[in-house]
Amino acid sequence: MKHQTYSSIFVGGLAIALWLVSAVADDRDDNDDDNDDDNEKNTYISVKASNPMLIRRVMGPITNSVNGVPAEPVDGFDWAGHAIRTTEGNAEIKVDSIANTGNINANWKDEYGDWTYQQMMFVPPNHATGARMGPSKDTVTVIEGDPITTNIYLHGNTGAGTSLVPTVFNLLATWGPAKITLNGEPFDNPFDGPTPMWIGHTMLSEGIRDADGTVQTTSGEIFDMTRGSEGQVYPDDLVLHIAFHDMPGPEMNTNIPPVWSFFYQVAFNKVKVEIKHND
Repeated sequence: MKHQTYSSIFVGGLAIALWLVSAVADDRDDNDDDNDDDNEKNTYISVKASNPMLIRRVMGPITNSVNGVPAEPVDGFDWAGHAIRTTEGNAEIKVDSIANTGNINANWKDEYGDWTYQQMMFVPPNHATGARMGPSKDTVTVIEGDPITTNIYLHGNTGAGTSLVPTVFNLLATWGPAKITLNGEPFDNPFDGPTPMWIGHTMLSEGIRDADGTVQTTSGEIFDMTRGSEGQVYPDDLVLHIAFHDMPGPEMNTNIPPVWSFFYQVAFNKVKVEIKHND
C-alpha cells in the first residue's frame, strides 16, 4: 500500500485533469487486475456482494434533476431510515491494494430503472484516506494519498472523510472516477467537466445501521453529522457501500449533505471476501 502524499486533484481547475484521463480508463481491459503473480509484492482482494439497499430520500418538491432522476432536495444518507428499501443487484470488486489497480462493477434497480457502476481507475480524494492505530492505543497514523486503503477507520471524528456516518472500521476503501449508466444509457455528470465521469467511493465496512435501517448514536438517538464521535456501529455486520457524486461546493444547496448537487449511494448487505497476498 502506497503511503506517499499526492496533491489534491478534486479541487479547483486541477479536477479537470482527473476526468481527462477517463479516456484511458475506458480503454483498459477488464482483466487489468490480474497482475503477474511474479510481482514483488501484491495483495489481491476480491469482493462479491448482493442484497442491495437503496439509501436515498426525496425531501420535497423537486427543484433539480439529472435525466429525470431527482437531484435536489435529496437526503443522501437518510439517518432516520424513512426511505430505506431493498432491491435487486450485485457488485464485484477485484483490486490490488498495493499496486492501486483493479476494477469495480455493480448493478442495481430503483424506480427509475436499471443502474450500472463501473470503475477502472483509482485516484485519492482531497482528504485523508484512513486512520489506523499506531504502535500504541494512544497513537493514530493518518493515511494520505492512497486511493485503495485497507484496515482503516473512516468518517466520524477521524479526520479521514466527513462525519456523515459514524467512525467506522473498513476492511477496504476505494476512490476514483466512475462511469454510470441508467437503462443502458450513459448517466453523465452535468456538474463537472469536461468529461462525464462521477467521483466514486466504496467502503467495505462493519455495519452502521440498526435492523430498522436507522443510523444511531451510542445513546440510541438518531445520528447526524454534528455527532460524528457518538455513532453506533455493528462489528458483526459486513456491508459494501457504493456511492457516486459530483465535486463538492462551493455553494450550499438544500440537499443532505448540502455540498453536492447530486449524491447517490447503495449498500450491499450480503458479502463474500477473498484475499491473496504475495511477498
